[in-house]
Amino acid sequence: MIKMTFNGETKPWLYLLEGRQKSPFAPVTNNLLRVSGRLGAYIQSTTTDVLYISQPIGFIVTDDQDALDKINQLAAWLLTDEPVELQFSDEPGRTYYAKVDGGIPDFSRFADQRKGTITFVCADPYAYGPQQEVTFPSDFVNIENLGTAEAEPIFEVEVEEDTTFIMLQNTDNEYMMIGEPLDDQTEPFVRDELVVSNPLSSTTGWTPGTQVDAGTVSGSMVSDGSGFIAQSFGSQGSAKWYGPALKTSLSEQLQNFKIDVLVDLFNASNRVGRVDVSLLDINNNVIASLRVIDAWENMKRNRLAGYLRNDSRQQQLIFLSDTNSDAYGELWNDFDGILRLERRGQDWMLYAGKIRADGTHHARRIQRYKDNNNEFQQPVAQVQFHIGIFDGHNSATMKIKDLKVWKVNNPNAYQIPYVAYAGDKITFDHKNEDVLLNGEPRNDLKTFGSSYFNLKKGSNQIVQQPDNILTTKCTYRPRHL
Repeated sequence: MIKMTFNGETKPWLYLLEGRQKSPFAPVTNNLLRVSGRLGAYIQSTTTDVLYISQPIGFIVTDDQDALDKINQLAAWLLTDEPVELQFSDEPGRTYYAKVDGGIPDFSRFADQRKGTITFVCADPYAYGPQQEVTFPSDFVNIENLGTAEAEPIFEVEVEEDTTFIMLQNTDNEYMMIGEPLDDQTEPFVRDELVVSNPLSSTTGWTPGTQVDAGTVSGSMVSDGSGFIAQSFGSQGSAKWYGPALKTSLSEQLQNFKIDVLVDLFNASNRVGRVDVSLLDINNNVIASLRVIDAWENMKRNRLAGYLRNDSRQQQLIFLSDTNSDAYGELWNDFDGILRLERRGQDWMLYAGKIRADGTHHARRIQRYKDNNNEFQQPVAQVQFHIGIFDGHNSATMKIKDLKVWKVNNPNAYQIPYVAYAGDKITFDHKNEDVLLNGEPRNDLKTFGSSYFNLKKGSNQIVQQPDNILTTKCTYRPRHL
């Protein structure tokens, strides 16, 4: 019996009837240019149109109520906001991405049977085969595209040695590259020099903080071996926010820097909390802070806030988000991700992103600030963490899991900075047109002239550079028109 799987689900009571209408190929239109005085026309371009699939269906009912229940089940199953996977058991190894066109049909009645036709529209006209994986045996690989159309590859590159560039190139001279190769006149340069890498498995080297923004320092913070947590929040003072704070001194004061902190704040409608990362000068004055916070006891609503401050305590709010409009539909709730503060000359950047289990960043927000008047240029001498609750309410689940600090150096005219270091993972996603560095989107690293090239039908020869320092895997799904 032929079955249909839609959005990962199959209805055992649904029958596929004969008469499926689907072109064996997606419609192709040749766009013509006609020139006066010339017979025929020039083919300017070719357009592949959408694909429609009409599938007659039927089901057996016991009575009118059973028929109504099954129609309601069909509507709940088949009406989706976005295209989802569609498979037919008589087309093994083929997956379409489809959406119902025209809604649920009127069903004809015949005794205990109901019959109708569902029409799907595939804006992406390709049928996809199972994912293929090819590991580069050396710096040269031949990838055999098993589809009947070009495929969109994803290259995952693991770096074994520090490098100033990475390039993948095919025999058509299409290439993808980040960074810049060295020549005889230049030398490599460490632009971001790692000076602190602390997994926060111990509070050794940390001392109690003395002040937090709009709050009282109280209680105690400890490490559970995998990060800092609040052992106790203490008691509320004049401010309604309260909880422990710890700070640590850097080995040198930093003018230009990048600081990454991994934090958790799993909130709930009846729990509140905030995790705050602050940068202090040598006199314990706050220079900048970035936090994730839920201040609503009866609402699940994480948000982000960031500040820059100068010696006169003047504040400049540069980062505030209740729900992130730039987060591809994600909210900040149940935050498990990264908070970053960065200063390079007059350029400040505050960054936050949730991190999936595979390491990729999502629900991202970047806020930049140009300190044209040099108001926020104090050297950073300390990093402070604070975990707090509000007004005696129940606490969200909060943890600070990792701290990394980089000193930002400036190259001279005869230096090229490293673009990746040993242990880094670079993803060239030619499907979604993204470059990821350790899961973080970094399309700014893509060099001029690079392109997200496809795998041609049949044989594809790919070479990677630099030699002998890259371990690369290519994944793709064969496509069929």
